[in-house]
Amino acid sequence: MTNPTPRSLLYCSALHPEQYAKSVLTDVMVIDLEDGVPLTRKAEARLCVEQFYRFDVMQRTALRINPLRDNQGLLDLLLVQSLEQRPEFIVMAMTEAAAEIEVVRANLSLNGESPKILVTVETPACLRDIYAIASSADGLIFGSADYAASLGVQIGGWSNILHARGSIVAAASAAGIPAFDTAYFNLDDEAGLLKECQDTRELGFSGKTSIHPRQIPIINDVFTPSIAEYEHALAVVQAAENSREKITRLKNLMVGPPFVKQARKLIQRAQELGL
Repeated sequence: MTNPTPRSLLYCSALHPEQYAKSVLTDVMVIDLEDGVPLTRKAEARLCVEQFYRFDVMQRTALRINPLRDNQGLLDLLLVQSLEQRPEFIVMAMTEAAAEIEVVRANLSLNGESPKILVTVETPACLRDIYAIASSADGLIFGSADYAASLGVQIGGWSNILHARGSIVAAASAAGIPAFDTAYFNLDDEAGLLKECQDTRELGFSGKTSIHPRQIPIINDVFTPSIAEYEHALAVVQAAENSREKITRLKNLMVGPPFVKQARKLIQRAQELGL
């Protein structure tokens, strides 16, 4: 059975295996070898990862590796090749060309099937080639902090990076892959997290990354279709199937092909999440 597209992805430093047990609510635990690990401790972090994957891993995991332009990224690739078990996903940081994705996929396919590759969009250069990158990836993640820093604008803003969010969702949709929104950085602002989840779901994101376990319930709830949404989608499809016309009416709503397409997508998402 194919795993459903994640709603939540929680970053955990590879240096702190004790954090892993706190990530049970997240759909995917992202073990971080990049920003979560100081340069002087990269080798130690890789050892922690190697030891973790020696045992049966019961939860879905991803491994965020360092950029390929850095020697640390190449060492991370060698680590993944040697693992007794492999993560479901590889998260590529600071990717700026589709060719980088192909290098990772080719190297990880040498000893078996490659994990799915999620590419983090963190620079204007990545956004410039986003359609080619999306065509080579299995999913896109927005890394808003580095992206905003590249532009020299406020980190954690909305309107100043809305163009990037829209481009990421459009490219992911064109490639038939999911897009995941950036983490929400204010850990004490649950109302702000809720609103950002709602807004980014409306934009077309499938889920959201997280930096703290207590954010996960809100993320999972927002990115799960509600019972009301599911029942409405079923009614839309039923109305279209019962009509002899291409466009019909459901109460006060005009129902045409785009509405049916959207409803079918929501039904599929709800069912894969077990609704």
